[in-house]
Amino acid sequence: MIRKTLIAATLFVAACAAPYDLPAGDHTAIAARISTFERAFSKGDAAEVIRVVPPRMMSTIAAKRGIPVQDLRRGMIRLTKQATAKVKVVSFGMALDQAKFLTTPSGRPYGLIPTQTVIQTPRGITLQSNTNTLTMEEGGKWYLLRIDDENQIDLMREVYPDFKGVSFPKGTSKVIG
Repeated sequence: MIRKTLIAATLFVAACAAPYDLPAGDHTAIAARISTFERAFSKGDAAEVIRVVPPRMMSTIAAKRGIPVQDLRRGMIRLTKQATAKVKVVSFGMALDQAKFLTTPSGRPYGLIPTQTVIQTPRGITLQSNTNTLTMEEGGKWYLLRIDDENQIDLMREVYPDFKGVSFPKGTSKVIG
């Protein structure tokens, strides 16, 4: 009985992290999305930064707050501008060539893209964050989501239940100067 349980558990874990061969067209679409996002993030273009959030996620957040999606989008843009106005982006990059593409237990493909952000605070402290960015397809387009915050992950799992049971790597942050 223990052996059957171990085999079942192993198969379940394997199903949660089944490798996925990303089609060339999808790779190109993700690369373009990342390139646009990196430029926007580095230049402080909050409107473009917000465009990487999947529509279903935006709709769910707006519904929870009882506001139209456009009002949510404007508010997110304003908050993003406020948050980034006080810091200097030293560098930012997503390593698509090092991404891992997997599928959820229900077969939804997704990718984990190593992401490094280096910022300088108003006090001159330089911080480096090494995380992974989730990329996933919705409605024929690939989107990007932060997965370094438990609240963000919980909301993502609520909106996309097929991610329940999928574990995500933890990010790290450190002072480098």
